[in-house]
Amino acid sequence: MAVIICPHCESQEGFYTKEQVRGIATPHYTKEGHYAIDNSHIYDSLTHSGGKRAYCVVCKKYIGKSEELISGLIEEETF
Repeated sequence: MAVIICPHCESQEGFYTKEQVRGIATPHYTKEGHYAIDNSHIYDSLTHSGGKRAYCVVCKKYIGKSEELISGLIEEETF
């Protein structure tokens, strides 16, 4: 697997995109008023646009088109 390296600062920490998100979220809470553990449904009705440009997470500079950098693989959460 290829590693993405920032051409400006040589960081290998990754990149981010700037996206506009619209919609209504409905978070759930427990009977004690705590944020519910599973609130993954709150993203179901949101729409995303943008995200075409990728920026280094360290130096914040433009590193390329996100469509050329995103692998398409979904990484599992690790605890």
